[in-house]
Amino acid sequence: MNIINAKHFDINAHNSILLVGQTGSGKTYLVRKLVEKYIQTHKPDEIKFAIFDLKQVEFSDFSEDEAKRPYLFFDIQFGDGKSFDMLDKLVELSIERAENNTRKPVIFIYIEECDMACIDQKRFDNAVITINQNAKKANMRLIYSTSSPRVDTVSKELLNSFDLVLIGIFTYTHWFYEYFGIPKMPHLNEYEFAVIERQTNK
Repeated sequence: MNIINAKHFDINAHNSILLVGQTGSGKTYLVRKLVEKYIQTHKPDEIKFAIFDLKQVEFSDFSEDEAKRPYLFFDIQFGDGKSFDMLDKLVELSIERAENNTRKPVIFIYIEECDMACIDQKRFDNAVITINQNAKKANMRLIYSTSSPRVDTVSKELLNSFDLVLIGIFTYTHWFYEYFGIPKMPHLNEYEFAVIERQTNK
């Protein structure tokens, strides 16, 4: 188990991450630093961002920034009825890109909070698991961030589809340690995350 600081974390070597931590632990900060880093090092035709900002506050400025808008794969999703349809389109895209070994642009998917999992867990799980399974061949990155890691938001099958689990400040219970298969957590500061590498079902 390693401890990383959100300011310096990169995901070039990994394609899917489950990001867990209480509100204020630095989850969104970490993702925004990644997005900023990729925008600084890539052109719009080299990377696209598919963002599901279900809290409707964390990335609202992104779509209003003329310099960042060309990097959006589609309009930022704020949790209305179209969000599942857009996620399903990403599933189809992951299958198509994996079959054709499409490498560009990189598709960076970020799902903020667990609203869709709570609405329809089966549909959400199937979509994210399929994307995770195709991610490496399809050159797609997926981060699912939640401050409510429970069985109805992170099923065992969904958990097993992720390459990494990043765990920030949280009030952990015995259930959490057993469910996520980790030893007792080290002390973490704000913007610090314990990195758990997983043997995935891919």
